[in-house]
Amino acid sequence: PPARVITLEQRRLFIFPTAAGFMFMATLLLMLLTAINYQNNMAYGLTFWLAMVFVVAVHFTHGNLLHLTVAAVGAESVFAGQQTGLRLRLTAGGKRAGHYSVYLIWPGSEQWVDVLPGVETTVQMHLSTHERGWFQPPRLRIESTYPLGLLRCWSYADLDIQALVYPRPLPAPALCATAGSEG
Repeated sequence: PPARVITLEQRRLFIFPTAAGFMFMATLLLMLLTAINYQNNMAYGLTFWLAMVFVVAVHFTHGNLLHLTVAAVGAESVFAGQQTGLRLRLTAGGKRAGHYSVYLIWPGSEQWVDVLPGVETTVQMHLSTHERGWFQPPRLRIESTYPLGLLRCWSYADLDIQALVYPRPLPAPALCATAGSEG
């Protein structure tokens, strides 16, 4: 449900390998088959060591977004057809050293941000408005591929934030310039 403040917990986070991650796993499989074929202990060691690096990357990629707090601060009122500015405050939670390479995505607005520990990071994103009335932005996608780019961890945040969109003003008629010197 929409909320003003959302903390990303374990049940809100999803993780899946990227294209580079799938290529990494395919390479590991090929290295394992080669090690089995040639019965080379060094190839076994390298293959299992790289597989361990992949498992550790799963832990760190998931942990990069864990306990990140996103709060809706405010929104600018605009005229229909203009872009409204939506302000978000991101805070590092838990005992983390920070959240790095966090990618915030709204349709038509994207931004990379690093959230350092003990510092509230304020981000302003701009979204286009088309109709007058209360503008409710869609769900915000928060994702990260930190640290190795082998896995992508993401979550969706439905923030309770609204911007008032006024009707588009009518164009003013052009003023006629008088030829005489009279006022």
